[in-house]
Amino acid sequence: MAIVEISSIPHTPLDILEIRHRRRESALTQLVAAAARSGVLRDPDVLLETLLCRERLGTTALGKGVAVPHAHSITVSRTHVVFGRSGHGLDWHAPDAEPVRIAWLVLTPSEVSDEQHHARVAAAVSALRLQRQRQRLIEAASPDVVVRLLQEWDAWMP
Repeated sequence: MAIVEISSIPHTPLDILEIRHRRRESALTQLVAAAARSGVLRDPDVLLETLLCRERLGTTALGKGVAVPHAHSITVSRTHVVFGRSGHGLDWHAPDAEPVRIAWLVLTPSEVSDEQHHARVAAAVSALRLQRQRQRLIEAASPDVVVRLLQEWDAWMP
């Protein structure tokens, strides 16, 4: 796992990790654990339960191998993003039934406006809209390459 700060987004750290699991619940546990290690969560268990409840209501998988779980919550102490990728794919109940290869967890503290939170989520989705970009992220040889690709696209977060 690499923790970096994207220069175009001051004070928004980004964790990058390889997801080892095949199920959505286990992958969310791994993503939340990464955020907890970064010290941005007041209560990781509450956040995980919130994300799991959200998934039961409706999947955050968008299709085309992408899921963007997110939380705008009091359990989050500062804005943080966890970028996870899976070489084998995750069963995330995507609308197109394709396995999820990229899961992008967007975390925003409750003190931040709804508009800013939704803009961050929309920017993450936008960065993954093109097949070429998704494939380059999946095939990136290291977290440093992932960071470089995200910086190239520059507008991935507001």
